[in-house]
Amino acid sequence: MMRELYTIRFTALRLSREWIVLLLLFGVPIVLVTLFSVILADIEYMGVSAVDETNVLMVLAFQLFGGTVAMNYIYLDFFTERRYRIQSLPINTSLYGFTLMLLGTLYSILLGAILVGYSTLVWDVNWGNIPWSIFIITLMALLSSIICLLLTFSVKKFSIAERLSEVYGIGAILLAGLFFPMPDNAVINWVNEYVNPIALAYEAVDAYRNANVEDAWMNAGLLGGLIVITFVIMLLLGRRRMP
Repeated sequence: MMRELYTIRFTALRLSREWIVLLLLFGVPIVLVTLFSVILADIEYMGVSAVDETNVLMVLAFQLFGGTVAMNYIYLDFFTERRYRIQSLPINTSLYGFTLMLLGTLYSILLGAILVGYSTLVWDVNWGNIPWSIFIITLMALLSSIICLLLTFSVKKFSIAERLSEVYGIGAILLAGLFFPMPDNAVINWVNEYVNPIALAYEAVDAYRNANVEDAWMNAGLLGGLIVITFVIMLLLGRRRMP
């Protein structure tokens, strides 16, 4: 167990060199948060600050893609020639895979927390209860990692898994109506109310911000339910695919 935990240090060093990942998951949202804060300053819609709503949704939206970190590391270490070196090490490869997922998730949470701090301190974005918002970001990051790994284990070609992870993220954003309003359709409304992670996460943050704690916990609970269901499926598929 100690050997597997020791590998976290080396995985962290690998992560620190991933400048493209840092640019996409941190640099881009920083720029967007800054731009929207300037453009939407003093604009309100139905009594809600446009800056608050847009930036909260923006930070949550990028959590949908955070799972690609764990996804890529699992693929590189277990589905390429690198796996022979990993298998020759005196470690439990299953635990090692878990540490990759854990560190990738923590990395996404850290970036999300920094974005929350930046938007709050610099642009006065109202996140409501900060610890609660970071808890919701944690759920989002964990779900994203699980779904990305589930996709990796579901298909034989990694390039297809990558495209599917993009479909997951962009599809959730589209269904939530971030780019343009969705039609008032019973199926779409049901998906956004019970399944769509970004819609659930935003409602959880917004409800807590408005002192509606019961609704906040209900949406967080739905996110937790999705995590449990997808984690079980991921484990079943992972046992079949992992070398």
